[in-house]
Amino acid sequence: MIQHILIISLLTLSISFIVAYSILLKKFIDAKNIMAKLVFDNFTLEKVIELQNDKDIQTGESVHKENFVKFISESRDWAFNYIEEVQDGLSKFINELEPEINYFKEYGDIGAMAPNYYSMKKFVEEYEKLKMLLPTDEVNK
Repeated sequence: MIQHILIISLLTLSISFIVAYSILLKKFIDAKNIMAKLVFDNFTLEKVIELQNDKDIQTGESVHKENFVKFISESRDWAFNYIEEVQDGLSKFINELEPEINYFKEYGDIGAMAPNYYSMKKFVEEYEKLKMLLPTDEVNK
């Protein structure tokens, strides 16, 4: 009878050990599966972050390129406006003084004794140089 109790005890202990081992093994397998999923998710997130960083870098570069193109465009527009204003100013200056300059060119030698003759002669020379800076179509207007 003691043998029966001992055998039943050993069987109960063995079955309990096998059940406990199975439960622990199942938890270990579940933990291993969770760990594998976490490693995969971590790898995926790293790739997503890397792609996002690359996109941010490219976006930053494109923003710099867009700003540079905008700067060039604005500079060009400003330069054209400035050139037009200068040409308009020179044209106005030439149109206002041209009758007096032409009069001096035609009759200036008669008044060579006038005190401002040499100043006017130099003024006419510089006027002609300034007139040459304008495009020919501006001068003809």
